[in-house]
Amino acid sequence: MMSLNVSSNSVNRRLLTNTLRRLYATSIEPVRKEESQEHFEKELKKYDRLTNITKRTRTQKPQREPFVKNLALGIFDHEILTFPEMDLPEVRNVESEVHNISQLLSQKHMANIDTLANKSFRQNLADYRAIALTASQFLDAREACPLEVMRFLETLSEHQLGDNLMHNEMLGCQVLSEFASDGLKKKYLYPVIMGEQLTAFALSEHNMMDVMSMNTKVELSSDKKYWILNGSKSYVVNGASADFLIVFAISEVVTRDKDKETSLTAFLVEKNFPGVSWQKMEPTDIELTEFNFENVQVPTENIIGRLHYGEKILKRVIRDFRLSCGPACTTLSKSMINNLYKTLVKRASEEYDLMATDAIRSKLGETAMHHYAMESVTYLTAGLLDWYQDQDVDVESSIVKVLASEAALKISTTCLDLIGLPATMKNHWARKSHEQILNYLTLHETNDSQRMFIAVSALQHAGVHLSNRIKKLRNPLFHATYNFARMFTQHRQNSDDPKLDLNLIECLHPSLDAPSKQLEYCVKRLEFITEAILMNNGVECVNEHVELRRLADVIIDCYAMTAVIARASRAYCIGLQFADFEVILASVFCNMAIERVRDNVRNIVYDSHKANERSHKAVGKRFVESKGYFIQNPISRFF
Repeated sequence: MMSLNVSSNSVNRRLLTNTLRRLYATSIEPVRKEESQEHFEKELKKYDRLTNITKRTRTQKPQREPFVKNLALGIFDHEILTFPEMDLPEVRNVESEVHNISQLLSQKHMANIDTLANKSFRQNLADYRAIALTASQFLDAREACPLEVMRFLETLSEHQLGDNLMHNEMLGCQVLSEFASDGLKKKYLYPVIMGEQLTAFALSEHNMMDVMSMNTKVELSSDKKYWILNGSKSYVVNGASADFLIVFAISEVVTRDKDKETSLTAFLVEKNFPGVSWQKMEPTDIELTEFNFENVQVPTENIIGRLHYGEKILKRVIRDFRLSCGPACTTLSKSMINNLYKTLVKRASEEYDLMATDAIRSKLGETAMHHYAMESVTYLTAGLLDWYQDQDVDVESSIVKVLASEAALKISTTCLDLIGLPATMKNHWARKSHEQILNYLTLHETNDSQRMFIAVSALQHAGVHLSNRIKKLRNPLFHATYNFARMFTQHRQNSDDPKLDLNLIECLHPSLDAPSKQLEYCVKRLEFITEAILMNNGVECVNEHVELRRLADVIIDCYAMTAVIARASRAYCIGLQFADFEVILASVFCNMAIERVRDNVRNIVYDSHKANERSHKAVGKRFVESKGYFIQNPISRFF
C-alpha cells in the first residue's frame, strides 16, 4: 500500500485542533460542553483517519475462466497452482493490525461481553476499524481486500461473539457497502462503522423451501411514497440487538402459462417502524430472533439497490458469507486442536508418553491435515477474488463452506472421542465447540443443498460445451461412426487408466510429483463421470440426487487437492518454516482423496456398484408407504 498524505502535516493538524477547540469553547452550559467535547473527539478521530487514506497499487488481472466449472471439462488452469500471496509490506501491516485487534478482544472487559447490544464493545472495534472491513475509506472503514478480510475474520472469530460479528459483517455491512445508495450509506452504514448501530439480515422463514414459499410480501401504497410490508422472518441473527433490518420480500409475482415467477427486493427497515414486532427464539450461542411485519410502511428511498434486484444481491452476499465460513471454522478448529493437545498432556505422566502413542499421534496428525485443507481452500478462493476482476467463484465459495464445516466437524468428533466422559459436561470446551460447528452445518443453508448446487452448476457449464457430443452419444444409431471411434479413444478411461497429460508438475516443486499425478487422475475421472451423467440422463440429470452428491464430492476433492498442493509447493519454494511437513500433509490428503474419488466414480458409472443404491431406494419407498420405520422388533414373532 502507498500513503496519500491528505493534508497530513502537523501544522494543518494543529490548526484544525485549535479551530475546533475555539469553536467548542464558546459553549456556556455544562451539558452542551460535554456534547461539544464528544463531538470534537469524533471529528478529530475522523480527521486522523482521513489523513491516513491509502491507495492500493496492485491492479487486478483480467477475469479468467471459472476454475472449478472447467474441471468438469477436464480443463485445468495452471496459473491457479501459483498460490495467492500478498506483498511483504502488506503482510506486515495486516499482521500488526490483526495483533492489535486480538489484544483488544482478549482484554477482560471485552472477552466477557456476550451480546452485540453492548455499544461500547462495538465502538472499541470501530476504533480499530474492525467493522465493515470492505467499505470505503472515506466512510472511515478499512476497504480491505478479500485476502485481508479472511485474516481479520479469523481474529474476530476468536471472540465468543465471533459468529454474531461475522453475520453483521458479511450479511449486513456487505449488502450496504456493495448495493446501498449514497444516502443510505450515510444514514445507516456510517453509524454501523462507527459502532453506534447494528444491522441484522432477515431472509429465512419458517418452512421456507425456496423463494416461491416466502410469505413476506410488499405492495406499493396508493400515494407511491411507501411500500407496505407484511409477513414474518425467523432465525434472524443479532435481531434483538439490531437497530435496523435488511429484509427481503416478494415485490412482484408474474404468472406465465401455469408457472409463476417471483421477484425479490431488499428493503432497509428500522426496528422501531410502526408494525414491526419481534421476540427472541430459543437460547443458543447465536442470538436468534423472530420478526413479524404488519402493514409496515417502508419509505421508497429505503430500497437497497433497486426494485426487483434482490436475487442478485442475495447471490453476491451469500457467496461472500459462504467464503467467510472458512476463516470461522479455521479459527474454531485450531482452538480445538490446541485444547485437545493440552488436555492430553495433562493426562500423560510425561509429554514423551503422549508423543510415543501411535493412536494419539495419528489422530493429531489427522486433525492437522483437515485444518490444513480447510485453510488452503479458503485462502485460494479469496486469492482468486483478489487477483482477478469479477472472478466467478460461486462454486468455489460453496466448496469452502462444505469442506470447512465438515472438516471442523471431524476434528470436533475426534476431540469428543479422545476426551471421553468429561466432554459430556455442559460447559466443557469440546461440547461447546461441537454445538457451535452445528451452526455452520445448518444455519441459512445445509451442506446437502450446497452439494446439489455444486454438482448442478458444473453440469450446466459442461452441458453448454458438450451439447453436440452428448447428442451424438445419446443417439448412437444416427451417429454410428462417431460412437464406434469413441470406443477406441475412450478405452483408457473405461478401464480406469486415463492418460495423464496435464503436466501439472511443471508448475510445482518436484517433491510434489506424486500428488500432482493423483490430482491429474482425479481431474480426468471428473471429466469422465460428468460426460457419463449427461449421456445417461440428459436433462433429467438434475433429478438424480444420489449421483449429484457423489459428483459434488469428486469436485470438492479435486479443488481441495489443488489448494493443498499449490500451497505446499509455494511454502517449499520460498522456504517457509515446516514446509517439509506441509508437503507431507498435502501428500497424505491427496492419498486419501484419490481413494474417495475412485469409490465415487465406480458408484456413478458401473452397474455392479449400484446395487446398494437400488436397495436403499426400495427400502426408502417402503418407508414412505409405511409412513415411518416399518421393520419389526428383533424379538417379534407370529407363530
